[in-house]
Amino acid sequence: MLDVKHLVSAKYKSVALAFLFIFSFTKISAQWEINYTPIEVEGEIPPRFYQTLQEDTPINITLKEEHIKKKRRKEFETKSDFTLREIFVSGSIYYNDPCTRYVREVAARLLSPLESKPKISVSVSRFITPNAAIWQDGTLIVNIGLLAQLENEAQLAFVLAHEIGHYQYSHPLKQYIRTQNPSSIQKRALDNLKADLDYTQDREEEADAFALKLLDKAGYDSREAQKALSVLTNHTHKCETLFESLFIDRADECGELEVQHYKNMKQSLARHFAPTMLLQRKEKISRTGSLHDGIYLVSQNNFEEIKGIAQFELIENAYHQADDVSALYHAAVLKKKYPENAYLHAKIAESLYRLYFYKKRGMIDQVLQLNRENHPETEILRLSCFLYQANEATLQKLTGTYLKSLYEYSGNNETVVITMAKYMELTFGREQAKEFFNYYIKHFPQGKHYRYAEARVSSE
Repeated sequence: MLDVKHLVSAKYKSVALAFLFIFSFTKISAQWEINYTPIEVEGEIPPRFYQTLQEDTPINITLKEEHIKKKRRKEFETKSDFTLREIFVSGSIYYNDPCTRYVREVAARLLSPLESKPKISVSVSRFITPNAAIWQDGTLIVNIGLLAQLENEAQLAFVLAHEIGHYQYSHPLKQYIRTQNPSSIQKRALDNLKADLDYTQDREEEADAFALKLLDKAGYDSREAQKALSVLTNHTHKCETLFESLFIDRADECGELEVQHYKNMKQSLARHFAPTMLLQRKEKISRTGSLHDGIYLVSQNNFEEIKGIAQFELIENAYHQADDVSALYHAAVLKKKYPENAYLHAKIAESLYRLYFYKKRGMIDQVLQLNRENHPETEILRLSCFLYQANEATLQKLTGTYLKSLYEYSGNNETVVITMAKYMELTFGREQAKEFFNYYIKHFPQGKHYRYAEARVSSE
């Protein structure tokens, strides 16, 4: 007999759950409508990164078993320890933040079906490249740039599982051991590159196979693995209004041939083979993956929240890493979603000013070259190409137009006001800029640029 009472209860329960999801998603989206406050570094650095290890480590034991000489063992340990120590003590790692907590929950969910669980320590870094990496001691670092680009939890689970696969198969160690073997060095440089690429591809496919099995055990949909690979290599989407929102004339944009020429400048031979290697990995994944419905096994709301945080943190970290092209691009794209967000307006203004400053000082070519690796084959490359080819007058007009519209619209934004003052000084001289520095001094007596503004007004 049909239980009508139960049916009605279930109906209202499903409606309530749907409403709760819509409300939660709206709340997550709404929290960044007006502003964003970057995450401050807080928490203790793990002691193992600043204390000298006296005992025989698992890495050293494994190297002994592989018959690597003591000198080489010490060299590998020293390099690994130094690199990790530098990352953790330099302020590049987040502590006690929601992104790290969530990623650790996903990693724990992945490892839960395993009887013998590897000792993996997960952290989130401020690095903006969409990547993750694991060390032989089990330290797994996920870049904020990756969290900003992934589309769902299952894709994150694949990336984590892939890195855990590298750890399980001791790939970092084996790579080092291979470099110590003279017989691996070929007579011709091209042969050596081919051998290195083949070796790398084998290790990647081995880690992929491990990841698919781990996803299957945990209940994640492995079809998302192929999409995750695409996100990792071509992680930004075309934004039709990007140049228009930055007041860039269509006539000044780089054409397709210009972008291709710019992309290929000093492009490494290894990157030339990358698309083919990626396609091979995708094909293998499509043949061996198992189908599940698991897209979100920890929390969809938490994923949406940390992705939102990561998108803003990507901009903040790109700016502080002096990659103003990436900061400008991602801020302009995100502004389409949050057009009233004061943080985004300020970051666009700051990035435009610095790029104009570099152009005026004859430094922009070096700056763009320095950050070329962060610019994938998408719209961000078009923006970088435009900045490379634009003359000083074009960047002056571009920066001035945006700053003027922003200054009139949000004169209560501290960053916009001080950036406008600096722009006026750079373009027209100290006297023309004093009005803006004085405006800053009057309206932001507690501002972080107060002493700087005061010095610009009082100095001759």
